[in-house]
Amino acid sequence: MPSPQDHQVLAGFLDSEAQRPLLGLLYGRRRIGKSTLLVEHTDQREGFYFEATRVQTPAQLDRLGAALGQHLGVGRIALDTWEEAIAQLLALGEAGPIPVVIDEFGHILEADRSVDSVLASAFGPGARRQGGSRARMVLCGSAIAVMRALTAGEAPLRGRAGMELVMQPDDFRTAAGRLDCHDLVLATRVYAVIGGVVGYATDMTNFDLPASTGDFDRWVAERVLSPASPLHDEATTLLAEDPTLAGPSNLLHHSILGAIANGSVTAGHIANRIGRQVSNLAPALNRLVDAGFVVRHADPLRQQRPLYALSDPYLQFHYAILERHRTALRARDQRQVWRDQLVVTYDSQVRGPVFEEQARTWVRRFADPATVGGPPDEVGPSAVSVGGSEHELDVVVAASGPVPSQREVLAMGEAKAGQTVTCDHLRRLEQARTALGPRAATAKLLLFGTSFADDLRHLGRADIELIDLDRLYAGT
Repeated sequence: MPSPQDHQVLAGFLDSEAQRPLLGLLYGRRRIGKSTLLVEHTDQREGFYFEATRVQTPAQLDRLGAALGQHLGVGRIALDTWEEAIAQLLALGEAGPIPVVIDEFGHILEADRSVDSVLASAFGPGARRQGGSRARMVLCGSAIAVMRALTAGEAPLRGRAGMELVMQPDDFRTAAGRLDCHDLVLATRVYAVIGGVVGYATDMTNFDLPASTGDFDRWVAERVLSPASPLHDEATTLLAEDPTLAGPSNLLHHSILGAIANGSVTAGHIANRIGRQVSNLAPALNRLVDAGFVVRHADPLRQQRPLYALSDPYLQFHYAILERHRTALRARDQRQVWRDQLVVTYDSQVRGPVFEEQARTWVRRFADPATVGGPPDEVGPSAVSVGGSEHELDVVVAASGPVPSQREVLAMGEAKAGQTVTCDHLRRLEQARTALGPRAATAKLLLFGTSFADDLRHLGRADIELIDLDRLYAGT
C-alpha cells in the first residue's frame, strides 16, 4: 500500500512548476500498489496512463496509438517508431503540466533495448529547445534491477530523471492494520507468511485474513498451502517475470534462495549447500540482491563478513515451507500436513528469522535513540566469540565509523518469537558484551519477545530494554 511519503513524492514531481518536460522513475516489487498509486494521481490530474504488455514492438505501438487516440478523442493514432510515440506523448504537455505514465516499462525495454536512448534524446538539451511541453512522464516497472539500471553508470538516462521513487512493501506495523482484530500475536504470525505486500493480503488471498489466532491454521492451509492458492507458486512466478533472473540460471537462483531460507546465510555456507564455489556463486547472488530478492546485511562489527537474508517474509515461507513440502501438500489434506509436519518448521525457520528482521526494523525506524544508546548508524546481525564458540547476535547497533572492528557498540539484542524470554537469554547477551571488551562496556541489552519471564520483568536495570509486542508495534 503506498505510504504517505510515496504520495507526497509523486505529487511533488507531477505538480512541479518547471517549465519543461520532466522524467521520473517509479519501481518496486509486484503487488505493492504502484499502479494503484499512479492511476489515482493520473486520474486526479486528467493525465494519460498506459500499461504495456509483453508483446513485440509493432503490437505495443499499435496498442499505445489506440489508447492515446481514445484519450484525445480522435481515434487510433498511427505510431511507427518509438521516436514518434515519445513525441506524441510529450505533446500532451503543451497546454500545461500533465502526468504521462507508462506502466510495466520493462516489457517495452525487453522488446526494444533502444527505447531508453530514444527517451534520453527526447529529454536532452537539444530537444528542450524545440517545444514547450510540460509533460511529467513516469516510467514504472516491477523488475527492480532493470529499472535501477536505467540511470546507473553510463546508461543513456543517467542524469535525465528528476525522480526515482523506489516503493517498498509495508512495514509490519502497517500490515497489522489490515487485520480486523488487535491480536498482535496473530499479527506476527500472519506477517511471517505474507509480509507487507498488500496484494497478498487482498486479491491473492480472496480478501480473507484470519479473524483470530484460532483461525490462523484454517487460513494458512486454505489461502497459502493449498495448491489452488495463487500464493502457492508466487515465488516461481516472481523470478520468471524478472528478465535478469529468468533463463539458464533460473534453477541456480532458486537454489540460492532455498539455501538462505533454510539457514545458510553466508556466501561460504550457501556455496557449500548447493555445491558451488563461492567465486562462481557471486554473480548470481549479486543479481538476486540487485533484483530485490535478497538483502545483504553488512556486519556492524566485522569487516567483509556480510550475512544474507531473504528480503520478504513470503519468500522465507515459500522456500522453507512450500518448496520443501510441495509433494505432501499436493497429495494430502493441507491442514493436517500443517499441524503434523510444518508448524515446528514454521516457528524455527520462518517466524524466528522474520521476527529478528522485525526487531532490526524497529531499531532502525521506530526506536528512540535513548533506547538504543544513540543514533542507530549501523544496524545488523553479527556474531562474537564467547568461550571458544561463536555466539550469534540478532541485533547489533554500532556508532558510525569506517572500520567495523573499532566501532563503539551501542546496543545488542536477541529476538525470540513464540517462546518465553528468560534470564538465560539475558546472560548470553551479558557474556557477549563482556567478550567485546571496552568498546561495548556501556552497550544496552535489548530483548525482543512475545512473552517474558516475571523475574526478568522485575529486574529494573537501566541497561536492559524489554521490547514486547505492544512496544514493538506501537512504542519507541
